Amino acid sequence: MAQASVVFDVVALPAETPLIRLAQQRGKQTISGAEVIALQAVEQFALYTGVRPDSALVAEASAFARS
Repeated sequence: MAQASVVFDVVALPAETPLIRLAQQRGKQTISGAEVIALQAVEQFALYTGVRPDSALVAEASAFARS
Protein backbone atom coordinates (compact mmCIF):
# COMPACT_ATOMS: atom_id res chain seq x y z
CA MET A 1 0.00 0.00 0.00
CA ALA A 2 2.95 2.31 0.49
CA GLN A 3 3.28 3.03 -3.24
CA ALA A 4 -0.44 2.96 -4.06
CA SER A 5 -2.13 6.25 -4.85
CA VAL A 6 -5.65 4.76 -4.86
CA VAL A 7 -7.06 1.90 -2.79
CA PHE A 8 -10.15 0.13 -4.15
CA ASP A 9 -12.28 -2.30 -2.12
CA VAL A 10 -15.33 -4.12 -3.48
CA VAL A 11 -16.81 -5.19 -0.13
CA ALA A 12 -20.13 -3.33 0.15
CA LEU A 13 -20.94 -3.80 3.83
CA PRO A 14 -19.56 -2.38 5.93
CA ALA A 15 -18.87 0.60 3.69
CA GLU A 16 -15.76 1.40 5.71
CA THR A 17 -13.74 -1.81 5.75
CA PRO A 18 -10.46 -2.17 7.63
CA LEU A 19 -8.64 -1.77 4.29
CA ILE A 20 -10.47 1.47 3.46
CA ARG A 21 -9.95 2.80 6.99
CA LEU A 22 -6.20 2.07 6.89
CA ALA A 23 -5.83 3.62 3.45
CA GLN A 24 -7.64 6.77 4.58
CA GLN A 25 -5.43 6.99 7.67
CA ARG A 26 -2.43 6.88 5.32
CA GLY A 27 -3.86 9.67 3.18
CA LYS A 28 -4.70 7.51 0.17
CA GLN A 29 -7.60 8.15 -2.18
CA THR A 30 -10.18 5.40 -1.64
CA ILE A 31 -13.08 3.84 -3.51
CA SER A 32 -15.35 1.71 -1.32
CA GLY A 33 -17.60 -1.13 -2.36
CA ALA A 34 -20.58 1.01 -1.39
CA GLU A 35 -19.45 3.67 -3.88
CA VAL A 36 -19.05 1.01 -6.57
CA ILE A 37 -22.60 -0.24 -6.00
CA ALA A 38 -24.03 3.29 -6.18
CA LEU A 39 -22.18 4.04 -9.42
CA GLN A 40 -23.22 0.69 -10.85
CA ALA A 41 -26.85 1.47 -9.98
CA VAL A 42 -26.63 4.77 -11.87
CA GLU A 43 -25.27 3.05 -14.97
CA GLN A 44 -27.80 0.21 -14.85
CA PHE A 45 -30.71 2.61 -14.42
CA ALA A 46 -29.48 4.68 -17.36
CA LEU A 47 -29.10 1.60 -19.56
CA TYR A 48 -32.57 0.29 -18.74
CA THR A 49 -34.50 3.56 -18.83
CA GLY A 50 -32.46 5.97 -20.92
CA VAL A 51 -32.59 8.41 -17.99
CA ARG A 52 -29.41 9.18 -16.05
CA PRO A 53 -30.12 9.79 -12.35
CA ASP A 54 -28.02 12.23 -10.36
CA SER A 55 -25.01 10.28 -9.01
CA ALA A 56 -24.93 12.32 -5.80
CA LEU A 57 -28.59 11.55 -5.06
CA VAL A 58 -28.03 7.84 -5.68
CA ALA A 59 -25.01 7.88 -3.36
CA GLU A 60 -27.07 9.70 -0.71
CA ALA A 61 -29.91 7.17 -1.02
CA SER A 62 -27.41 4.32 -0.81
CA ALA A 63 -25.90 5.76 2.38
CA PHE A 64 -29.37 6.25 3.86
CA ALA A 65 -30.31 2.64 3.05
CA ARG A 66 -27.16 1.37 4.81
CA SER A 67 -27.83 3.41 7.98
